[in-house]
Amino acid sequence: MLKKLFFILAFYVSSGATSQINFMGKPGLMMTPGTAWEEDYHLGSNFAVIPWEYSLFESSSELNTTQFYSVRAGFSSFMEVNLSIAHRPKMADRIGVGDRQLDFRFRLLKEKKYQPAVVIGLSVPGSTSPVMHHDYLVLSKSFKTRLGFLKANLGYGSPLVVRKLPGKDNFFNSLHLDRKEDLRSGNYLNGFFGGLGYMPVSFGGLMLEYDTRTLNIGGFLKIKDRFYAHIFNFEASSSWGISFSAQFPLDRKPKSLRDAKHNN
Repeated sequence: MLKKLFFILAFYVSSGATSQINFMGKPGLMMTPGTAWEEDYHLGSNFAVIPWEYSLFESSSELNTTQFYSVRAGFSSFMEVNLSIAHRPKMADRIGVGDRQLDFRFRLLKEKKYQPAVVIGLSVPGSTSPVMHHDYLVLSKSFKTRLGFLKANLGYGSPLVVRKLPGKDNFFNSLHLDRKEDLRSGNYLNGFFGGLGYMPVSFGGLMLEYDTRTLNIGGFLKIKDRFYAHIFNFEASSSWGISFSAQFPLDRKPKSLRDAKHNN
């Protein structure tokens, strides 16, 4: 019942001038993806720390604390690419750098007065441990109120995942379709997810989300539309995550041209 009420609230109390970055360096809330889109070509980077209890890599050991390093690039008005590395520093001697995941985002619809924004995300298949897969469809709607901006996301994460079976020489023969629920950490982005972002001021706001496994709350600080700092809490527990991100335009004109346009 609580989940149903949350989804109804997230879909109808919609909004959206927020464009914060999730833990994997993609537009979204804390652990979920969103539809925010930069119109200009851009390059973004992100660093996040997820406590061991809520890491995507299920383990009862504190060695499981995960650091995510991500880089994102947008080269068109409808596609972005993102590379994320999940590094577990206390296990590096055993597993090396960590799991890597390549994702693509595609904008299907721009938000209009009576139309939500729609984005689809796809991960490149073939990982032997596909716990970081972001295969989803997400919608969002936004509006401005006298108390600030609101933004709501409602999405669906694929219950299926294509992974690579070890010990196979031929790449295509090694690919196998599995249900997420049969794999470790298969309850993440498996089914319906949703969230709300609220900005009472232009430089920060609050977040609430359900990522198909936990209910999370958090806040973010925005500095000149380029830098973000996030802090978030899992299930109202003592476990906190943090992330920092930066984004820069790739087609920015030289300062002399910008100054000339401004003077004219």
